[in-house]
Amino acid sequence: MPKKLIPAVAYIRMSSGPQEKSPAQQRAEVARLAKRDGYKIIREYFDKAISGDDTARRTDFQRMIRDAEEKGDFAAILCWDQDRFGRFDSIEAGRWVYPLREAGIWLVTCCQGQVDWNDFAGRMFYSIQQEGKHQFLVDLSRNVLRGKIENAKNGKGATIPPWGYDRQYHDATGKPVKRVPYGEKFRKPRDWSMHFVESLDTEAVRTVRWMFDTLANTDCGMTWLASDLNRRGVPSPHGRRWSVQAVARIVTNRTYIGSNVFGRNRYGKYHHTGANGEITRGKGQHKPGVPIVTEGIHERLIEPLTFARVQAKLAERRREGRKPRYNRYLLSGVLRCGHCGAPMAGKGYHKGNVPRYYICTAGATRPGACHRYQVQQEALDDYVIGVLKDRLLAPDAVERIRKAIYRQAKSRQRSKGETRSVKAKIEALDQKIAKGTENLLLAEADDMADMSGLLADWRAERDRLQTELEGSATNPEGMTADRLAERAVAELDRLRVHLRTGDPMHVRGVVKSMVAEIRLWWEPYGKRSKRFTHGELRWRGGMELLSRAFRGR
Repeated sequence: MPKKLIPAVAYIRMSSGPQEKSPAQQRAEVARLAKRDGYKIIREYFDKAISGDDTARRTDFQRMIRDAEEKGDFAAILCWDQDRFGRFDSIEAGRWVYPLREAGIWLVTCCQGQVDWNDFAGRMFYSIQQEGKHQFLVDLSRNVLRGKIENAKNGKGATIPPWGYDRQYHDATGKPVKRVPYGEKFRKPRDWSMHFVESLDTEAVRTVRWMFDTLANTDCGMTWLASDLNRRGVPSPHGRRWSVQAVARIVTNRTYIGSNVFGRNRYGKYHHTGANGEITRGKGQHKPGVPIVTEGIHERLIEPLTFARVQAKLAERRREGRKPRYNRYLLSGVLRCGHCGAPMAGKGYHKGNVPRYYICTAGATRPGACHRYQVQQEALDDYVIGVLKDRLLAPDAVERIRKAIYRQAKSRQRSKGETRSVKAKIEALDQKIAKGTENLLLAEADDMADMSGLLADWRAERDRLQTELEGSATNPEGMTADRLAERAVAELDRLRVHLRTGDPMHVRGVVKSMVAEIRLWWEPYGKRSKRFTHGELRWRGGMELLSRAFRGR
């Protein structure tokens, strides 16, 4: 009488694309194992190109566990090797082994034989083997990352070009041998090198440069860019509609100024790149990292000064927590009510000759907080643009502004000793504030008012010193007053060009670059009316000395 066959399932797993022959080889070995040991394979479960420790994505593995619990129609799982079953560590292994053992199912591998999860020695042997399989992945993670960091420091390792670039390959002698357009797949020989070059897709290059130029020189934001690209029917790099995230990935990518960047985000399940480019143990958790940047590796599509202006604008808007959009009111964002300090927003009809106004928003958001002061948009816009033209387009404007910025830069420079002294005072105040806050919690009710007042004074003094310290720095790049003045004048020359064009989008960008704030005041006029009397215009950055007041007209 023939021996009854034991029902079993086969589990096949392939880790990556290069293992294309592996599934067929595993099936053949598992079939021989079943025939030799008296198993009947009733089903196969197969996970393709998934790591053995990424169980959350191994859908067939999870289906096999569910079938073991719900169907119960097999007694064994057949695999080529224990690492095909999984490369998880012994702690995670218990999550998957426990339901199988409860269902009376065991594991049989071609390499290790049958695993007895019910026997102490069997469990120990299995756990030791499993930790070894898992450690292989940990070691591989560290070794691969070490090679990537070394390549990054040498300006190598980038494989996927940003939109607007092609890949140019060179052989071992440095001779150009192949150009691969953006989006095409190509596997290079081991001794070839590669860098990114300007794409032959001129429309992509033109669009990338337009995005940077528009962000740098106008008041438009990333939302406006995405909307305008969709309105014009320009496809995104993947052929879909543009989103703010797709725009952000382009306008924050340092590769466009020729840099090779590695580690901008901390990826990695077992290791990630640390702050100083070292290998750090632990999950990266996809948080922002400190990238390894090597300059001058790829062809430059964007000028560094344009890139820097874009990053400065994006950083400022992140600090302000606002989502800017282009509109027809040139002074939105800089205009404030002098009486209550609230922003003034544009309001009016956009058709015909009906005038539009800037109106204090406090009355709308906080009824009774302020009068609904308003001023006609056209008159105020014309006045401010006239002031800008007087300041920027006058024959002596450049030299006058250069001297003003130079004087301010020199006055802000401090010796190292003075800087250390201010920092020491701030540190001492921090200690007082921390100790005072702790004592406040233990104070009697009668003493709390006096202590709260003292804490407020300490905090105010600390804020004043911090502002003084920040203002005393030459600048982020450590430039001299002469260099800072030259750079400011170059920036002013760019603004003058945009002011001459008269394009509202560019003029609004000039306003936001030059004007920090405009405050307006009114006075009673008649029984119920108010009339505009005067305003104060304050310039940005080094232009405070040129602030001026203007009267109503």
